Amino acid sequence: MSIVDRAKNILLTPKTEWPIIAAEPATTGSIMTYAAILGLIPLLGSLLAGLLFTGSIGLGFNFILISGLVSYAIGLGILFLMGIIASALSPSFDGQKDQIAGLKLIVYAATPVYVAGILNIVPGLNVIAAIAGLAYGIYLIYLGSGPVLGIPAVKTGGFTAVVVVIWIVLQMVISGIILAAVMSAIFGGMMLGGAALAG
Repeated sequence: MSIVDRAKNILLTPKTEWPIIAAEPATTGSIMTYAAILGLIPLLGSLLAGLLFTGSIGLGFNFILISGLVSYAIGLGILFLMGIIASALSPSFDGQKDQIAGLKLIVYAATPVYVAGILNIVPGLNVIAAIAGLAYGIYLIYLGSGPVLGIPAVKTGGFTAVVVVIWIVLQMVISGIILAAVMSAIFGGMMLGGAALAG
């Protein structure tokens, strides 16, 4: 199935798409390739916004480019980690421990978040789109945890809540630490270099 068809199906007909996803063979590489391609959508949206609203490719655009690339890499890493965590948590909710299944659940549930990222090009609207994408992604985890990980219907709500809380905390902590360190290293070095040249 093409990436476009998979994204369309998981967004429009998730109840029928999750059993298909659960049954189809997959590898870590094939699942992460899907994530890597869709992850370019919010990155491109941010870059286009940078070009439109900074007026030229200057320091403002460079900041958007570097922070966007770092966020892109961090996002993929967190998706992979969350796949492992979802698999590890599953038996506690009477589901199966299966890392590929956990990765399927997390990556495909992230589809609306990535697709909504195209609206990064519109200041203000991007925040609304991000919230809507996140909300729908949570709903997709809720729908998919049964078919993909075998979690009983009565426990999918609890599983979803735990996964989402862990995901948000990881995103905030890891993104905050790494992004701050990278930005400080790059732009701190640039300012020191500029000061040295001026001197």
